[in-house]
Amino acid sequence: MRLLPAFTAALVVATTNATSLRDVCTTSYAQTALPADGTLLGTSVDTSSVAVTANYNVYGHIGRNDTVALTYWMPAPTDFQNRFLTTGGEAYNINEGTSSSGSLPGGVMYGAVSGLTDGGFNGQSFDDVFLIANGTIDWQNTFMMGYQGIYEMMILGREFTKNFYDTADKVYTYYQSCSEGGREGWSQAQRYGAEYDGIIVGAPAFRFAQQQINHLTSNVVEKTVGYYPPPCELELIVNATINACDPLDGKTDGVIARSDLCKLNFNISSLIGAPYYCAASSSGGGIGLGFSKRQMGGGLTTPAQNGTVTELGVKVAQTILDGLKDSQGRQAYLSYQPGADFDDAETKYDSTSDTWGLSIDGNGGEFVSKFIELLDISSITTLDNVTYDTLRDWMYTGWTRYQDSLQVNNPDLTEIALGGGKIIHFHGESDPSVPTASSVHYRESVRQIMYPGMSLNESSEALNEFYRLYLVPGAAHCGVNREQPNGPFPQTNLAAMIDWVENGVEPVLLDATVLSGDNKGQTGKLCSWPLRPLWTNNATKMDCVFDQASYDTWVYNFTAYALPLY
Repeated sequence: MRLLPAFTAALVVATTNATSLRDVCTTSYAQTALPADGTLLGTSVDTSSVAVTANYNVYGHIGRNDTVALTYWMPAPTDFQNRFLTTGGEAYNINEGTSSSGSLPGGVMYGAVSGLTDGGFNGQSFDDVFLIANGTIDWQNTFMMGYQGIYEMMILGREFTKNFYDTADKVYTYYQSCSEGGREGWSQAQRYGAEYDGIIVGAPAFRFAQQQINHLTSNVVEKTVGYYPPPCELELIVNATINACDPLDGKTDGVIARSDLCKLNFNISSLIGAPYYCAASSSGGGIGLGFSKRQMGGGLTTPAQNGTVTELGVKVAQTILDGLKDSQGRQAYLSYQPGADFDDAETKYDSTSDTWGLSIDGNGGEFVSKFIELLDISSITTLDNVTYDTLRDWMYTGWTRYQDSLQVNNPDLTEIALGGGKIIHFHGESDPSVPTASSVHYRESVRQIMYPGMSLNESSEALNEFYRLYLVPGAAHCGVNREQPNGPFPQTNLAAMIDWVENGVEPVLLDATVLSGDNKGQTGKLCSWPLRPLWTNNATKMDCVFDQASYDTWVYNFTAYALPLY
């Protein structure tokens, strides 16, 4: 590996305090702060290449004609608190974008140097650089996306930080990101746990193959049942579920905080015959019973929809909620919680025949075409002859092919535990993209693997000493939910992590704030799994409770595979 001439100090400063930075924003100072040769195995630093500008740091790998762009935001010396924050990306992007600098300001405000990488993709997303040609995977790019790019950015950035601020003191190393960034965070925790003091992950796509192919499950359900519901029909089912299950936690606020109790107490078949109406829309989203759609719709014109919930519509919805099962009824993957939108089940209107039909989900379609079939095309174009068994087999192919790169479901977290590192893991309970139960299943896998001789309560308490999971009532994917706006969302996770790591303050309850709706500005607390919220005293007091029946609704046993799927 070598540092290329384009390497710069990249002093993009969130605090923009030019006076206090004047002494350090010089080429000569940045040269003295560069990591030494050998800081990362195989590296050689060219100090003469340094120029201090608001630009990107670039390095390359020996023997590979590549350039990897890095960005670091540096707090003023007086604001630096001996912290380094690593950040991740979203979808097929290894970072949230150098133009917006992603979540870097969120680190600088806590006195942390904050970094991101482009993985060497030079402004392209990973799916654009995954294949060299049909049938030929670019494995180096895959490893960079899988775990290597984030790790290299952290190692080089942390050493640069120590030198830049001329400190021999410990630099606390943190990670924070959501979605694909959540997957990247787990890649660091599972491979390099000893290097991190605290890792914050949200709604992670652990099992990359299962997660992406699962987006096609809803389409195959519709095809198998032989019914393509109008979007308004599924929207009625979602919002009626919210109305019915909202009060089950003891507080009526328009938010499902106990989707487990919803599973136990509400049957969507009771909605058969319920009327729905959605006005015509040019964006694919309608208004149903006064509830606005949040994520469904593909930018197409749809007609007004007026009808009643059908038996087939309920069958489609319930089959989706039950999770993927193969032709023998064996569980192959899990699904979304009641109250989450049926985004993957979106159908397409045909104005010629005045009917609704199949609309292949782009996330799943692209993954199958590129990552399973290894064809450099944007998506599969048909689901002919695709069955539940086909989805299961595709998932298994992706699982085994990317086990050492994109899949991050290793449940052995011994390294980060022994190193004293901490993990805050959160997931919206109404996530329509990454199933909430996916996070629960992973944490339960960790608990069982790391503490096999303990009871559920004992092992949960032991795991909570370094790894806590919080389910966010009503929240969507990595954010608030316009259909359940009164749900609180955690906004100060990094502050909580810093307090846990540096001051020993354990986040038994995680702070959250209502960001919209009638209760905007109100604060709340999130329970740590496996405890669940329950309100008493006329909804004035929240307790975190455990009951076995609710817990059992989250437990999946993937009998469709011979190997355990953690």
